Amino acid sequence: MDGQTIVKFNLLGAAVRNYSFYAERILSKRVDVLLSCNVMLKGGVPYIGQFTDDESAKSIRLGTFSFTPEVRFYLASGYGGGFYIAPYYRYERFTLYQLSTTFTDDNDDERTIDVDGSLNTHSGGILLGCQWLVGSKKNIVLDWSILGVHGGKSSGNFTGITDETISPEDQQTLKQDIEDALEDIPMIKSEVSVDEHSANIKIDGPWAFIRGSFSVGYRF
Repeated sequence: MDGQTIVKFNLLGAAVRNYSFYAERILSKRVDVLLSCNVMLKGGVPYIGQFTDDESAKSIRLGTFSFTPEVRFYLASGYGGGFYIAPYYRYERFTLYQLSTTFTDDNDDERTIDVDGSLNTHSGGILLGCQWLVGSKKNIVLDWSILGVHGGKSSGNFTGITDETISPEDQQTLKQDIEDALEDIPMIKSEVSVDEHSANIKIDGPWAFIRGSFSVGYRF
């Protein structure tokens, strides 16, 4: 091989079942291109028990998938080593399961519907980091992505289905409860519909997030 290709794995994300793989190609002394793929397997929201005692929140299941192409500009050593700045695009899909919504029916009984769905995001951002090529052949790679910030737009669609029949009065109550909850989320547009057996929620709005990683890899 020509020594211009690097493959890497993110060690930090693996601690929360978040697995990231990277392929980097050296184009010149200062410029590389990189493509990463990230998968979080379906499971509980990491560390949610540290922030809430709500059992319904603890029952939520989350899975994610993303891919991220980026261009790296190395500022020091070059040829895949040294400090870098990298503009990037990221597509990410968050899939949520067992997201509960409750309402009180005409008989003053509390009823629950489990809502499943996904949120899709498209973002652009900038990443700062440093990469080291170590070993006698400089083929062991350590990559510290110090901080990345990205922003863009998001859209989601969530649906809850119940075998029970929801009366017209309870449909209106449930719709209003969901709309009231969504009002607490700034800068999003939402559309809520409820019928006798289901509730559907559509949302659109801006999106922003941060990223960071520490990866090990091999150059060949």
